[in-house]
Amino acid sequence: MDMMTSIAQMSTGMSNIKLQQGISTAMTKKAMDTSADMMKGVIEMMDSIPKFPGAKGSILDVRA
Repeated sequence: MDMMTSIAQMSTGMSNIKLQQGISTAMTKKAMDTSADMMKGVIEMMDSIPKFPGAKGSILDVRA
């Protein structure tokens, strides 16, 4: 294998690694955005539950 072929293979390999890292980063960001949107929905649902101060079940005390 001559030097030009080695350099070309190394360059191609480095480009592939850079592309894979970019794709991985984009997928991670998308997953984080989706999770954040889901949590916003959960919080909105919790806020929409009617609250009756002093009524049974208005306080949930959970201990492990």
